[in-house]
Amino acid sequence: MIKKKNNNNHSNGKRKYDWKHYLKFMLFIVIAGVVAFAVGTFQPNPFAVKRINVGTENYYIDKIKDLQLREPSFEYETDVQFVKAMHKCIDYLNFTLPVDKRVPYEMITAQAALESGWGMSRFAKEANNLYGIRVWDKNAKYLLPTGIKKWPGWGVRVFSSKCQSVKEYIRILNEHPAYEEFRKLRAEARDNDEKLDSLVLADYLDQYAATGAEYTKILKKIIEQNSLKDFDDVKLLPTSKKLKKLI
Repeated sequence: MIKKKNNNNHSNGKRKYDWKHYLKFMLFIVIAGVVAFAVGTFQPNPFAVKRINVGTENYYIDKIKDLQLREPSFEYETDVQFVKAMHKCIDYLNFTLPVDKRVPYEMITAQAALESGWGMSRFAKEANNLYGIRVWDKNAKYLLPTGIKKWPGWGVRVFSSKCQSVKEYIRILNEHPAYEEFRKLRAEARDNDEKLDSLVLADYLDQYAATGAEYTKILKKIIEQNSLKDFDDVKLLPTSKKLKKLI
């Protein structure tokens, strides 16, 4: 007579084994939950924080727009005063400009210095144009370069104030197809929470002038040699008198 194999001990051992795995699994779930709660509580999700910060800033931008703040005066006699006037203007414009549309102070100021000779050019004084921005509408307000008397198909645009020319310059960088790569690089830096590097971004302004890469080289020299952001300790090298040596 063949005896049946007794599987009771084997079944009991298997149940004990399953219970051990089940308890380990449950313990893992509890620990993972506690860790997730701690991380979420003491180290909030960076993406959520970013959305909150942007949302908060946009909220206050809308509120500031409602206040209808006055454009600051743009007065200067020296290069240092020019930089300070630039920064007041940029601060004013940034109050109502979305974060992702902003341009670094150093870049805005350096290019204004390069294009206008630190605000001393004819177009800066007579047209409030710090960037040589052109207009192609003959009916608009414009000036012609010295020596040109007939309408050549374009003119140097006349602005109501120098700060308005800064506003238009920022708009051009944000919208003109020529600066699409500049916008992509700026967006990537902000998405990665990296500081915007003016020296890197300046390479993408080569289409602003006919000299191309040579133009951006001069622009980067101005940024490198001047403390344009911390204007309380500003050191201007080159000054408007020395600027011609770089060109």
